[in-house]
Amino acid sequence: MRSSVDRNRRRLLKQLAAVPLASGVSLMAGGQQAHAMTCGTGKSLVCLFLAGGADSFNMIVPGNSAYNTYRATRGELAVDDTSLLEITDAAQGTFGINSLLPGLKDLYTQDRLAVVANVGTLIRPTTKSDYLATNSLPESLFAHNTQQKLWQTGAGIVSGGNSFGWGGAIGDHAANCNGNLSIAPTFSIAGNTNWLTSTNNNYISLNADVAVERMFGYDNISKWIPSDRLNRIGPSLESLIAQGQAARDANMLNEVSNAVARATNATAELHTALNDNPLPQMQYDGKNKLAAQLHLVARLIASREQLGMEQQVFFVLMGGWDTHSDQNQRSPELFTFLNEAITNFQLTLDDINKSSSVVSFTASDFGRTLTSNGNGTDHGWGGHNFVFGNPVAGGQIFGQMPNLATSNNDDDAGDNNGNFAGRIIPQLSVNQYAATLARWMGVEEAALQRALPDLANFAQQDLGFV
Repeated sequence: MRSSVDRNRRRLLKQLAAVPLASGVSLMAGGQQAHAMTCGTGKSLVCLFLAGGADSFNMIVPGNSAYNTYRATRGELAVDDTSLLEITDAAQGTFGINSLLPGLKDLYTQDRLAVVANVGTLIRPTTKSDYLATNSLPESLFAHNTQQKLWQTGAGIVSGGNSFGWGGAIGDHAANCNGNLSIAPTFSIAGNTNWLTSTNNNYISLNADVAVERMFGYDNISKWIPSDRLNRIGPSLESLIAQGQAARDANMLNEVSNAVARATNATAELHTALNDNPLPQMQYDGKNKLAAQLHLVARLIASREQLGMEQQVFFVLMGGWDTHSDQNQRSPELFTFLNEAITNFQLTLDDINKSSSVVSFTASDFGRTLTSNGNGTDHGWGGHNFVFGNPVAGGQIFGQMPNLATSNNDDDAGDNNGNFAGRIIPQLSVNQYAATLARWMGVEEAALQRALPDLANFAQQDLGFV
């Protein structure tokens, strides 16, 4: 039978993993580092998660005669053809990028941005008849919380063995590449995320609105941290130290001491590196939270060598995409902020000569319905995503653009009566999308298959966009 000291030690270790490092910095729970593997040149991967279900069908729109089908289906939600920026795909013809996304159009024509069409959560390739017969469908389709978790874990169900993020698997590889560093190479600039969870390593949570400050004087903690931040740090450390003392367990006290030492060293390194790389050239609207997050990401990428990192993985998030109502009024600001954030982030990477080693990509809970609910759209399934950066095979569309017609449409899930539902069945799986990005980072095949067990159900396991 395990002793109470053993139980306290396990609980303490879990608490230590989540203790704030300092102002604006937290280390989220994980475990021990895995065995090292061969790594290539420095790389950074950035996930831009558009929370709520982004209407990507109004981000990129079919051209020529297909535009008329799109307009008839979308009705008052359709983007006017005079508000589209023309692009072409050698295999699929002419399309238009929303005029509120000119930076994305420029990256596409520079061959630095690719469109990955009709991606979504899938357990295996799925047809309309499969959907109507409920054969091998992901859990709780069209539900925000479930679909976000399935997107970020690459799983078909919420619970089970594959409950860790595929970003976490990439982060494990990055940690191995980086060697014995005091700072984890995985960063969330948007709080807790399933995407970066891992059984092997921690990730660091940073706040774009709070500066990273050195962590000194923790033995008399209340005298150096402002009162508004003290509640997040002081009690956590003081409680952990008290537990170790109460248990009279030298090992527990050593864990506390080592954790505080690691936190002190890591915070000092981050503080110095970020101060050395303010990157004031990245200008953006102060209300643009995504741009603020990407500004911090750019500063960390600029600090990659200074921090001794070979690889880095980042998660940022932009909310507000659940446009059930007032979609035509809300979309312009969403699209404008998305364009500003991506454009200025990529220009900053160009300026600091990091463009050749950074790949960024969008993801979202799901696409939206093609049809209007009267004032907006409802939860869909498949949707389009963008991958950008110099390593990307840009200027083309990967995957087949879906049929947007209201009749005789095998791409539409349909309702229980066989009527048009406006929910597009994904052609490409999150697993395929994830595997392509993970391979670029150098994740070995065995680890990839463990992280994405449903990947084996798809014949094409690398989409080739990077």
